[in-house]
Amino acid sequence: MQNERYRPSFDKLYLWISIPTSLLVLAITVITAIFEATTLLVTVPVTLLIAYFLISPLFGYAELREKSLFVKFGFFLKKEIPYQSIRGVEKCRKFYSDSMLSLKNSMEHINIKYNRFDILSVSLNCGDDFIEKLNSKIN
Repeated sequence: MQNERYRPSFDKLYLWISIPTSLLVLAITVITAIFEATTLLVTVPVTLLIAYFLISPLFGYAELREKSLFVKFGFFLKKEIPYQSIRGVEKCRKFYSDSMLSLKNSMEHINIKYNRFDILSVSLNCGDDFIEKLNSKIN
């Protein structure tokens, strides 16, 4: 059986908020670096951090594997959840996420409840298809 991979979805609102805000912070850090060279110690790490948060969601995905759900959040963070520990799946529409660890770039997202109190949020292009196939693997 082949793994099914789902790409993240991006809302226009998310893009309209995150990109201008990040560019504004970048502009402020660059301008302060021009006038005071010692601020490079702060501006370079801040610029790299902003670039990471802008680019990393493009490399995230959710994958239905044979025995578990695998979610990659950008470059470094990964989470693998066995199907038997998943308690429920629900589709939500809100600006914030219920989980600290989330692949959420859209107002429409899917909350996956697992273990006793854990929640994982993902925003995927084919959300309804993902929910249907995940529910079939859980049951």
